[in-house]
Amino acid sequence: MHASPTRGAAVRPRDEIRSQDPVDTPEPSNTAEPVDPEAEVEPGVVVRRRSFFGLCAAALLAPRGPRARLPRPEEEPRLTLDEFLDEVLPVARELRAGLAARPVRAAEDRYLHVLAAHAVRLGDVAVPELRASSQGDGVEIGASWAGDPFVVLHWRLRPGARVSIHAHTYGNVCTVGLEGRAVVRNYETVEPLDTSAEGPVAVRRTAEQVLDPHGINLVPLSHGFCHGLEAGPDGARGLDITTRLGERAPTPYLELDEPAGAPAGAPLRGRWRLE
Repeated sequence: MHASPTRGAAVRPRDEIRSQDPVDTPEPSNTAEPVDPEAEVEPGVVVRRRSFFGLCAAALLAPRGPRARLPRPEEEPRLTLDEFLDEVLPVARELRAGLAARPVRAAEDRYLHVLAAHAVRLGDVAVPELRASSQGDGVEIGASWAGDPFVVLHWRLRPGARVSIHAHTYGNVCTVGLEGRAVVRNYETVEPLDTSAEGPVAVRRTAEQVLDPHGINLVPLSHGFCHGLEAGPDGARGLDITTRLGERAPTPYLELDEPAGAPAGAPLRGRWRLE
């Protein structure tokens, strides 16, 4: 049996109820409530809110001053020899104190690169009294400064003059070009250095560069320890900043059989000659 509806009550279809009765759910709105630009986060502490996009727009629209321009190399002030020494001697002495007679490569490279970073700013240096060198015809050498921890040797090559390839066994070198141009080639032995070896030795060329004014070439004791120079048609002049790390010894010259056009790193053969 079915129960009868209460007398007097009107019964409406279910669909009609759904379509006509009000719903309590609030209508969605696209309007956000206003945000107070200032909020008290703690008693007495007020934070001012800023829009991220507003900040970006303000940064983009803000007037900009002129950009700082890095000086071109030719605009860099050049150092006199005395100014160079004042700058480099304190740090050079500190770094030199940590170098052994047979230095660790990283420590020696750091020392030489610090010298180079200062030496590259040198202007011209007055030519001291020069004398003929046994390292080649048309090669002259003298001293511009001597002290602790290095000596500044001044050299001059006549047009086409060559400095014979030789090994540095007790002092490393930071070479700086001052005038003219010269080709510098650096070498090292494949096996540990032994200048007393009488037979052929395996050698490789580690670098070849044109040394012009303010150019730098490094000759460490730990690698690339042989070098030779050949002046261009106008000759060349420069400095060898030489730091002695071991006891003086005769200079070993390397008589090298180097085919024309041999690439860097190619195996070469040579013999030592002591003078």
